[in-house]
Amino acid sequence: MKIGDYIKSITHALREAGIDSPALDAEVIAAHFLDMDRHQLVTWSDRVLSDSEKSAIDKAIKRRLKFEPVAYITGMKEFYSLEFTVNKDVLIPRPETELLVDMAIYWAGLNSSVLDLCTGSGAIAVALKHSRGDLDVCASDISAKALKVAEKNAEKILGKRRISFFEGDLFTPFKDEKFDLIVSNPPYVSGVLKGGLQRELDFEPHDALYADDDGRAVIRKIIDEAPLYLDEKGVLLLEIGSNHRDFIEDAGRKRGFTVSVLNDYAGLPRVATLKK
Repeated sequence: MKIGDYIKSITHALREAGIDSPALDAEVIAAHFLDMDRHQLVTWSDRVLSDSEKSAIDKAIKRRLKFEPVAYITGMKEFYSLEFTVNKDVLIPRPETELLVDMAIYWAGLNSSVLDLCTGSGAIAVALKHSRGDLDVCASDISAKALKVAEKNAEKILGKRRISFFEGDLFTPFKDEKFDLIVSNPPYVSGVLKGGLQRELDFEPHDALYADDDGRAVIRKIIDEAPLYLDEKGVLLLEIGSNHRDFIEDAGRKRGFTVSVLNDYAGLPRVATLKK
């Protein structure tokens, strides 16, 4: 079968299954397993697929038809114009989280010390260090499996020993340490919503997505403990849920922070800035 005809066929199958972006997903998966750029699928649309090529793509499409995310199927996700390795041990980096990196670059002074909590794939820490080589970046996660992915991404993109990684629950590994900037994309989706959102989310690690107390539990703990780990003029940056603005403003002010919330490009509350 020719590449062009095959792309049409798998696009139709994905559309019939209720996949939101069937054409895009078909092209991304096919291009990955053919080791092509997406535009080459058009250029080489008349080329006939080998049996092994078609078999590999067929297996991948079967996974997508079960609503497994494309990033897990290809093992890659672009974030901040960098290519990250991802698997089911880490949350897939989202485009909206790039706003958190933008804000961190803005708030981090020259040669600042930065801590990335709940680092997952390492996307925030690596993107920040890649953009600002002067920064001293540490990152932590409670998941040893996630840290292996983060370390792999850091070495692939930055080289060896450019970021220090620590295993532990939030601030546990950092007793008596102080940072100029703390950033985090913590779990903030309400646990009661599990199973009622996009089916793709069922494949992502529960603890990286969901939190108790309407998604506020981990955020509240970070806000409560952060003053002990921030320098005198330190800043805490948090990615938050769209329903968390009032909660963040109240919880932050109770801990002595000046709080502001920035909307994302969809107009939804996304990044909270808490200044000592």
